[in-house]
Amino acid sequence: MKSIWWVALAAGSAAYSLVRQGKDVLPSFRGVAEVRSHLPGRLRLFIPAIARQEDAARTMKETLEATGAVHSVTLNPRTATALICYDEAQVGAAVIEGAVIRLMALDAEIAHPTACRVAKGLKTGFGALDRGIREVTDGLFDARTLAGVALAAGGLGRMARRGAGVPGAMTLLWWATDILGGKGNGVGQG
Repeated sequence: MKSIWWVALAAGSAAYSLVRQGKDVLPSFRGVAEVRSHLPGRLRLFIPAIARQEDAARTMKETLEATGAVHSVTLNPRTATALICYDEAQVGAAVIEGAVIRLMALDAEIAHPTACRVAKGLKTGFGALDRGIREVTDGLFDARTLAGVALAAGGLGRMARRGAGVPGAMTLLWWATDILGGKGNGVGQG
């Protein structure tokens, strides 16, 4: 019975993808140029740069409207959106979106995506921890060196109590040498 469900799910997915391929699906670049809605002749984009770069947004609006294929561009800096009404017989929505990205100079932002929010949060948290350790130790330690020293001390202590054959001690020493001897920390480099 379960295999029937899997077959039905696979067939449904295949059918949906075939139907979707027939539609004009536009790329959406999260946080840079997101397609909020798209109907023939009407395209709404969320572009945070509109709020930050009002002159560039105004230039983009004037340039698109001067083409003759675009009827109007309505910019809303408060919501960072652009509503573009165009003649779908003359130009496609993908071309409009590409022109907006190019005119707003968003190519580099799209080509080099930023880190995810979790990675940014962890980097910020570890940066704050590192600054705190440097401040408390008056520059004697940073977070990486302190972690390496703590692991080395724990490994050596465990080795002294239980002998070198204990995997836990060797693991701690390996991590300590990796952290203390790693690139960019200045330890052991000439």
